[in-house]
Amino acid sequence: MAIVVKLKHLSPLHIGTGKENYDFSSSVLQSDTISAALAAMRAQKGKVDDLKDFMESFAVSSAFPYYGESLFFPKPQGRINVSISDMEEYPQRKKLKKVKFIEQDLWKQLLCGMSVDVQSSQLQKSFLLSSGSVEKFSEPYRSQVNQRVFVPRNEGADTEPFFFDWTYFHKDAGLFCILDAPECLETEIIELFQMLGECGLGTDKNVGGGKFEVEKAEAINLDFVESANATMLLSLYIPTEQEVNMLNLSNSKYELVQRGGFLAGSSDENLKHLRKKSVYAFSVGSLFPITNELSGKIVDLKPDWNEKMHPVYRSGKPLVVLVRVNEL
Repeated sequence: MAIVVKLKHLSPLHIGTGKENYDFSSSVLQSDTISAALAAMRAQKGKVDDLKDFMESFAVSSAFPYYGESLFFPKPQGRINVSISDMEEYPQRKKLKKVKFIEQDLWKQLLCGMSVDVQSSQLQKSFLLSSGSVEKFSEPYRSQVNQRVFVPRNEGADTEPFFFDWTYFHKDAGLFCILDAPECLETEIIELFQMLGECGLGTDKNVGGGKFEVEKAEAINLDFVESANATMLLSLYIPTEQEVNMLNLSNSKYELVQRGGFLAGSSDENLKHLRKKSVYAFSVGSLFPITNELSGKIVDLKPDWNEKMHPVYRSGKPLVVLVRVNEL
């Protein structure tokens, strides 16, 4: 059974977008970043010979926000079956389009195919809350753009100002992800999460960015939908060639995201300015009208022009939940 791993007491976080701009931080810590970071921690411990096998052995979701005891899950792609009882139809559609995360109880109802009726007070920016959470809710994080200065190493060169976007977390909030791993590996992976918390995630780890503490929560049941007829992604997903034909994309609701960027996780400082190859993956929240088990694949984004470079693995192994939808 899968478990929830909480990243608590997060220091300011900046997630790169794969572009050379720092004034915008990615709003999502994706699953392939998490699994690659865990593999990097394992390599630091000297276990470098079986990294691909290690990444094949587990699946992890992307990271989603929590506040207090409330977990917020990603909105399924497409229109959700929610109505706002104290608002006219047109303005409520505009409000619901902004929803990115749904509190666990409501999320489960929607995934079971139920209709949900809420009050406008339950919509707080990109969050849809359960009725009992409205009064005690605070936004889990906020973005703040700060001005910084790049100081060149060459003597006499001009300094260059630039803007840097940090995500700051509420003291009672943070991120969580869902880990699905064999029981024999859970302890090791939690230890790797703890190492990662000390090293940091994202950009500017050397000045304290992305540090966190780890809390292993109770097991979570993702098999709660009866008569499921579709599959929803909780992680990025890179299908195998055989799976592409099975997905029935013409009747699916999905988004593709490009994954690439710099070799920031390399242990060799001379490689960190180089770009990985790029690959497209199905994004979190994508819905497919199938209930078949999906395996996905691990890809190597090592640039083709350098045979001596170490592999740059990215996991497209999906973590999914079966859902019931009335139509796609």
